[in-house]
Amino acid sequence: MIVSLPIFLAVLGTLCGLYYWYLGTIASGYLLDETERKSLSSRFISASLAWSVGSGDEYSEEGKKVCKRGNIVFVLAILCWFGWGILK
Repeated sequence: MIVSLPIFLAVLGTLCGLYYWYLGTIASGYLLDETERKSLSSRFISASLAWSVGSGDEYSEEGKKVCKRGNIVFVLAILCWFGWGILK
């Protein structure tokens, strides 16, 4: 079975989005603010937003590394969905 390019891009974009959310959850464990780091609801909400965009000053060095990876995944997800929209 051969999958069309638009469907492949949609699936890849969705997987990138899920991985971005996972990375956001991991990165929130590296927050410098201890109260936000310990708050499960705060970690969940911050992982749902564009957490990797910005200076990254609120994260430790390990968190900044996760942010860099998150930025790559975020751009890849946007490109996949943009490509899907063009080809659809």
